[in-house]
Amino acid sequence: MTQPRTLSAPQEAILEAGISHPDPAAYTMVNAIIVDGVPAKALRQAATGTAARHDALHWILNLDDRYRISAGLGPTLIPAEETDLRSLDPADAIATVEAWMATQRAAAYDIWGSGPRIRFALFHLPETPSGPSTVCALMTHHLYTDEHALQLLWTEIVRRAGIPPISAPISPDLRYGRWAEASTSAAAATSARTAAEAVAQRCQTHETRPYPEYLERLPAPNGYGQQARALGPVDTADVSARLSVGPAAVYVAAVAQAVAEQTGHGRIVLHMPMSLRRTAAEAGIVGCFVASAPLPIRLEPTGDRLVQHCQQALNFASRHAHARPGLLSRSVGRPQISLAIEQPVTTRRLGPVTWSSFAAPNAGPKHPLSLQLSASATGPGRLRASWTSASLTQEQAVDLLERTTDHLNRLTAKG
Repeated sequence: MTQPRTLSAPQEAILEAGISHPDPAAYTMVNAIIVDGVPAKALRQAATGTAARHDALHWILNLDDRYRISAGLGPTLIPAEETDLRSLDPADAIATVEAWMATQRAAAYDIWGSGPRIRFALFHLPETPSGPSTVCALMTHHLYTDEHALQLLWTEIVRRAGIPPISAPISPDLRYGRWAEASTSAAAATSARTAAEAVAQRCQTHETRPYPEYLERLPAPNGYGQQARALGPVDTADVSARLSVGPAAVYVAAVAQAVAEQTGHGRIVLHMPMSLRRTAAEAGIVGCFVASAPLPIRLEPTGDRLVQHCQQALNFASRHAHARPGLLSRSVGRPQISLAIEQPVTTRRLGPVTWSSFAAPNAGPKHPLSLQLSASATGPGRLRASWTSASLTQEQAVDLLERTTDHLNRLTAKG
């Protein structure tokens, strides 16, 4: 009999949030890359072989006799669906993939089933001058992976696809299971409680719900709004060097200024996904390490001071990202505004093979207001908002994105 696995602290938090979320597809993950220069057969074998190696991608949820969540193992053989789009015009082929991804993203993931925990799909695109072109897509649940882990998977898949098949048996990677068990130990639980108390104290004088709910406007089931703005190149190098801050501090400052102006609250709490990977070894583990960290922000009189304050807030949030979610929800409240900093689409190369991220399909909000910001110094980015119909109006959302964009441009202006 397979030894049960222990869910990690981030997995427990996601499981709880997913069960209580009104949208059953809130934590469904769909991700894809376009790969040029690799035969489809090699890519298919690489995808299934990579998935088989990572133990954390095969945990099936069940309840033990004391109603504690544990995990057994599901099938390691991951079939890959294939669709031939080579007869289509390139633009039509991409549109077909986009429509498929949007459909998958809106579908609820059967987290309690016994089938594969991750599924792959290959789309054969019209050939390019460099040879075959294929979209490799995967579908899973946020319980099994985070954004960083997805990039680890894609890199391993491309590397495997570019080398001759390995006949030796694949050794399973059990590192996430060991980390998960440590994250729920007695010592970890004590540290998580201490962190939650520190966060609650820091958030005490801040407005955790700056946007009042429009209770007279009854939302439709799963109803939400979406708005996006394309961003030109955003170069934070000058301000980062001058103030000794990271790019994320500049992005947070722009959002904080916009929210403060729109709501009239000078002390707010944003929530940001943060990784609990702390070591170089953990940076190479596939699994879910992400926690939602409260980010108490105080509006400062100048842009420079605000950016520096935001960097301090990010440092504090990172040190306390392991805070126990249940204690935070009672003391700080459920997240209202979340801000995710995403990587812009880039092209990567490994030998003769190139691959780039496929644009992710739009998704509904995990919180009343969810913001996703991707930016690059050399290329286009995007600022997207999704919100429940009881939290913002369309006009408010458009105004928020315009204000954020304006502040982002001011903060990064040279001279």
